[in-house]
Amino acid sequence: MTKPTHILFLALALGATLQCLAQAPEPFEVRRAEAVFEELPELKASEILKPELVRGPHYVVRDPVPTASGMNQFTIDSDFGVFEAVGNEMLLQRLKEIDAIARLQDVSRTDEFKKSLVAAAKSPLNSARNIARDPAQAISNVPKGIMKFLGRAKETVQNVGKGGAEGDGDGNRMKDAIGYSDKKRKIALQIGIDPYSTNTVLQKQLDDVTWASWAGGFTFSVATFPISGPIGAALTVTNLNNTVEELLREKSPSELEQINRATFRAMGASASDTERILHGGAFTPTQSTTFAVNLKALKGVANRGAFVKAAAQKSTTEADALFCVYTAALMNQINEKTPIARIVMLQDFPICVAKDGTIIVALQWDYAAWTSGAAAFTDEVQKFAEKSGQGAHVFVGLPGQISPHLREELENRGITTQGRLVPGPLN
Repeated sequence: MTKPTHILFLALALGATLQCLAQAPEPFEVRRAEAVFEELPELKASEILKPELVRGPHYVVRDPVPTASGMNQFTIDSDFGVFEAVGNEMLLQRLKEIDAIARLQDVSRTDEFKKSLVAAAKSPLNSARNIARDPAQAISNVPKGIMKFLGRAKETVQNVGKGGAEGDGDGNRMKDAIGYSDKKRKIALQIGIDPYSTNTVLQKQLDDVTWASWAGGFTFSVATFPISGPIGAALTVTNLNNTVEELLREKSPSELEQINRATFRAMGASASDTERILHGGAFTPTQSTTFAVNLKALKGVANRGAFVKAAAQKSTTEADALFCVYTAALMNQINEKTPIARIVMLQDFPICVAKDGTIIVALQWDYAAWTSGAAAFTDEVQKFAEKSGQGAHVFVGLPGQISPHLREELENRGITTQGRLVPGPLN
C-alpha cells in the first residue's frame, strides 16, 4: 500500500443504525446520469460460509442469506429451536452457543447433576433462587429484573454490614443472589460464552447448571466441557479480550455499570447519552463494557464522546450495538499501527483523523454493493478527503465481500479496494 499518510481505511459490516446510508432501501436518487445501482442480492450459505460451519452435529444454517442493511441475515435450524443471526459475527456467536447448549444438556443428564438438583431443593439457599434467577429479564438489559435488582442488592448488603437494613433475612437473601450471579458469570466464561447473551435457550441451560453448582454442590469442570473442532477453531475471532473477560468475571452488573459510566463520562459523553448506553436496552452489559474498553484504549484521541453520542442516540437493537462495538474495536486495532488524533462525525459515521494526516473510517459491512446509499456515502467520503487538503488516496478494506460492480465503481474513482480483511466465517 503506497502513501500511508493518504489512506482512507473503510472496514464496514453490521449495524443497522449507521449502515442505513450504505445499504437500506431508500428513495431512488439519480446523482449522475450514468448511475446504475445494484439490487441487494440473496446469497447462499453453502457458497459463502466455510463448509464446516454450514452444518454441525446440532444445527444447519439455512441456505438463503438476505443482505439487508449491509448485514447478512442468517437463520439457523437447531435441535433446540430456530435462531436468527444478524451479521457474520453474530452467526459465529450463535453457533458457539448452540454447541454450548448441547454440552450443557449432556451435563444435566448425569447422575451427579440430578443428585445435586435434589440437594439444591433442600438447601437454605432455595429462598433466594427466584430473586437471583431471572434469565428473561437478565438478558434484556433493561433497568428492571435481575440487573436492576442486583444493583439495589449490592447497596442493601453494604447497609446490612453497617446495621442499616431493616431485616438480616432480606440482606442475606440479597447477598445470596449476588453469589448466584457471580457463579453464573464464572461458569459461562469458563466455557467460553457470553454470560449476558440474549440467547434465552442458552440462558435457561446455564441457569440450571449454575443452580445445581451453587446450591446443590455440583462440581462443574471445564475439563469435561471442551469446545473443539470446527466450531471452537472458527469462533476464536469473537473471543473477548483479556481486559473485558476479567471485568466480566470479577465485577457484578452494578459494578460494571459504575465502571462504564465513569469511562464514558471521562471521554466527554453526556450523562443522558451514557445512561442510554447503559439502560437503553440495545447494549448488553458485555457489549457496553467492550465498547467502553475499546474506546478507553484510544487514549488521548479527542472527541470520543461524539461516537458515544451517536451510539446512544441511534442504537435501538442488538445489531446496532454490535456495530458500535466492532467499529470501536477496529479503531483500537488501527490505532496501534496508525495513531489516531481525533474522531469527527460524518453525519452519524465516526471518522478518524490520524496524527500523520491519515483519514480513517472504521466501520463494518458484511456485503458491500453499489447502491444509491453507497454512492452517496462515497461522495461524502471523497468530499471529506478533499477538505482535509491531503489530495488523499482512498483505500477501501472490508471484512466482508465486495461486489464486482462496487469494486469497479470505486476503482474508477481511483479508490483501491480489498475485501475480507478480518477473519470470520466466510469461505
